[in-house]
Amino acid sequence: MSDSHANGRDGPARSARAFDPIAGMRAVADIQAEGLRAAGELLERVLGSEPDGAGPRERPLADDYGALAAAWAEMFRRFAAAMTLPGQPDAVTVAIDTAGVGPQVRLVLRGPDDTESGVTEVWLHNGTFSAVGPVALSCGELCDSDGEVLAGAGVQFEPHEVPVLPARSSRAVVVSLVASGPLRAGTYRGTIQASGAPRLWLPFEVTIEPC
Repeated sequence: MSDSHANGRDGPARSARAFDPIAGMRAVADIQAEGLRAAGELLERVLGSEPDGAGPRERPLADDYGALAAAWAEMFRRFAAAMTLPGQPDAVTVAIDTAGVGPQVRLVLRGPDDTESGVTEVWLHNGTFSAVGPVALSCGELCDSDGEVLAGAGVQFEPHEVPVLPARSSRAVVVSLVASGPLRAGTYRGTIQASGAPRLWLPFEVTIEPC
């Protein structure tokens, strides 16, 4: 797959890679979960074919195995989502079908005039069996603890929109801060949401260090 680079900005081009090592781990988890479900269905058929005189089960055994597999897969996804990418200590990974708050996204700027250092990645992972898209991230106003809005700045996502996220795949979205001038030092917070993935939301924090 081709890289996606920043447009209309100075400085080195940034890439949005289309492969995530964490996605491989999640794919293994999905395969193992499917194996557990298949094993449960097979065991149910075997037990159902053996006359034991006990009558029909009130709850199919496959349902028990299915619930166990689903819980195990969800636990693994949450663990993987909390991990960072090798060489990208601030990057986060989140499943597009996640239910609940995702991992925190953080940017740290070394000074009021610095926007180049405040860059990170959000890896969108589609662990379902179907393609999803388009998916577009957005962020509202950033405010400090006193309610003061970070004026003169906006959050940029590259690519702005992921047209299609195939089944069992991940895609990186580069997150950065763009500013029209010097910014006031402080810590500001907001929320990242995703059009096309309504259950996904991420807490977002920007720290601007004083000179």
